[in-house]
Amino acid sequence: MAEHLPPPLSRKPADAESRSKARSILIIAVVALMTEIVAFEFTLVAPGLPEMAAAFRTQQIALVMTTPLLVAGVTVPIVGKIADVYGKKKVLLATGAAFLLGTVLCAIASAFPLFLVGRGLQGLGLVSPVICYGLVRDLIPAKWVPLGIGGIGVGIGASSLIGPLLGGWMIDHHGYRGALWVLFVYSVVIVAAIAICVPETTVRIAHRIDYFGAALLGIGATALIAGGIRPDLRALAFPLGIVLLVAFVLVERRIAQPLISMSLLARPGVWMTLLLGAAYGVYNGANAALLPQYLRLPAIPGDPDSGLGMTATQYSLYYGLSSGVVAAACGILGGWAARRFAPRTVGLVAMVAAVIAGLLIGLDLIGSFGMVIVYGVAFGVGNGLYYVSTTNLLIEAVPANTQAVSSSMKFTAEQVVGALSSAYLGVLIGSYVLMVNPKTGQPIPSAQGFRYAYLICAVAAAIGVVVLLLMRHGRTPATGGVVSGQGDEDPRPETAAVC
Repeated sequence: MAEHLPPPLSRKPADAESRSKARSILIIAVVALMTEIVAFEFTLVAPGLPEMAAAFRTQQIALVMTTPLLVAGVTVPIVGKIADVYGKKKVLLATGAAFLLGTVLCAIASAFPLFLVGRGLQGLGLVSPVICYGLVRDLIPAKWVPLGIGGIGVGIGASSLIGPLLGGWMIDHHGYRGALWVLFVYSVVIVAAIAICVPETTVRIAHRIDYFGAALLGIGATALIAGGIRPDLRALAFPLGIVLLVAFVLVERRIAQPLISMSLLARPGVWMTLLLGAAYGVYNGANAALLPQYLRLPAIPGDPDSGLGMTATQYSLYYGLSSGVVAAACGILGGWAARRFAPRTVGLVAMVAAVIAGLLIGLDLIGSFGMVIVYGVAFGVGNGLYYVSTTNLLIEAVPANTQAVSSSMKFTAEQVVGALSSAYLGVLIGSYVLMVNPKTGQPIPSAQGFRYAYLICAVAAAIGVVVLLLMRHGRTPATGGVVSGQGDEDPRPETAAVC
């Protein structure tokens, strides 16, 4: 009969402490390059959304961003646990192979449903940071772990600069399929490097994996998305989605190792941070799908509902570069500020910046390329500071033995809400038409729909400000978990089935 015990803490293997400096740096470098796939998956793809909409003759192009967000939000907690059970390198290579298959499908797809299948497989690539952080912790000497974590962070920041510029140039000169083939080649090289250069960790933790809960959450959220974009399915899809999500909550309350821990969720510090994550997820998920379309709307002199007519390269240069540089800088600055002041203070600055960014578009203040840079700076400030603040808020809210599960809960909240937001606001955009493309016969949305969508995003960010103002924890300088770990053990810690 199985006994439910707290999972053992991951113990670093003895050979990790004896690993040479050169070998440790090699592992860090390869792992950091693997995490680049997360940013490249979006920055190489997003500038080409208008071309994809024309190629597939669809008004539901937001699903290109919705699909990987939904897949990632549902599968990351499960894949992370499978990696702990069977080996992080094995699972990283398996998800890398799925990502490669998805990229090929996207590059060759002639039908939009097949393209979305590819994007779903690419969504599995979003698990790479979760696994890579664990590999660094397990495989290199403790004194090099901070360097490794920092290297992964710098790697993601670098891709946010290079990805948009490379993606914009490729799309303008070789089409969106050319950008996808670049992503495929890069991923093949890095997955091969992981296979050759990174050893498998011997650390194993017993987990009971909540496949049923993930299925309820995934199918329920998908039903709600389907109801939003398909009026003919709405009468069936909405009730089905609601029933499945209610069933998900009931199931999660009764099992030992849930996808979302209800005992953790009862903590004000946790549920308020997850509510903040959902509020930001509304904005972040929508922005990834809507902004490329908005900035690349055709420019028609004298028509207030037309756009700036940016090329993919201009979109990447004016928005991608400004937001990427500022987000990377604010990620570093936010970490210092959280320790010097408080993570809640950093979060307030982040969400106020998000409100300002949303209002810039919602109030029709983006009338020039220069204002696009202003928007990129505002969004970059919000994006960089948000992730630093919420990570520290969770660290301060829960004990060490529940850090992993609480982080996965936040990721799930962000991604699933982001998927729903991008889908529903994409439908809103499609109801406002500027003109019909004379070549494809497809309607081109007007700027008015985007303004309404970004006003909704600004309201969501404002809700995040209110949540932070009401939040009681995170008001003192961040301790790195020292305070939360002292006598504050969760009454029902994450458990593992041990025979």
